[in-house]
Amino acid sequence: MNQIILTQVFTLFLLMGAGVVARKAGCFSDAAAKGVSDLLMDFCLPMLVFVSFQRRFDPAMLANAGRMILYSLLVVLLLVLASFLLFLRAPANQRPVLRFITSFSNSGFMGIPLLAAIFPDVGVFYGAVFGIAFNLVAFTFGVMFFSTGGERPSLARLCLNPVILATFAGMACFLCSIRLPEAVTGGLSLMGGMTMPMSMLIIGAILAEARPRDILGGPGEYAACAGRLLLAPLLTVAVCALLRVDPTISRVLVILEALPGATIVAVFGERYGGDMAFISRCTFLTTILSLVTIPAMVQVMGWFIGG
Repeated sequence: MNQIILTQVFTLFLLMGAGVVARKAGCFSDAAAKGVSDLLMDFCLPMLVFVSFQRRFDPAMLANAGRMILYSLLVVLLLVLASFLLFLRAPANQRPVLRFITSFSNSGFMGIPLLAAIFPDVGVFYGAVFGIAFNLVAFTFGVMFFSTGGERPSLARLCLNPVILATFAGMACFLCSIRLPEAVTGGLSLMGGMTMPMSMLIIGAILAEARPRDILGGPGEYAACAGRLLLAPLLTVAVCALLRVDPTISRVLVILEALPGATIVAVFGERYGGDMAFISRCTFLTTILSLVTIPAMVQVMGWFIGG
């Protein structure tokens, strides 16, 4: 299992490297990256999520989905609490970013494609269920990190997210054992299959624009890396080991929490007046350093949970 995970992680980073080369060669403009990103988030990723629910109803899977939501909420809320306490004395402009990046991983854009490769049968299913808990906490406590009493996103707006809509639609089909014709699911699967390679190309294209000084960063950036890449997965391993969580659910949770900071931190920062330069540096560094830390966390997971 660990070898499979390591192989998939390095495959994703090779694709990311291709994105860097494509951007440097002028094949991936800002407009192209924005258009592909919108296509992935609004169509490809929702299709990938929806198709993962195209399975015959299984009470055991439903029970596991319920456990996944509970464990996901527990882990993310513990990270929110830990990040709030850890960064009480951080500089005011860095505090919300440090808390957000520590609490929330890139579980959608990078996580679901990775799970699809590692766990072909159930990975996306569990990843989509994790997304319910993720979005619930990110659009409540996550907003509170940045906002000081200003605008809050409505629940209706949250529920209109294409990935959330696809999750609920897929869950309804799963509960009712509704199976679409193979020709339809085949087309949806092809579209969903674009998510992994294209998302990595986009991340690579974004990283290609980083300035040299962004590579080194400072104490604040490395605090973000420690919180996201070390604290988050280690806390998840501890929770899963102490509560004797199902091994497959444990592995999914640890992998999702070992990922770099959520890219939506830039959306929150832009909307609520965050330090965008600091956000860019943190996102860049957590993504690059995760090449080293993800395999390390996979090894730690193997010691306590099994591989």
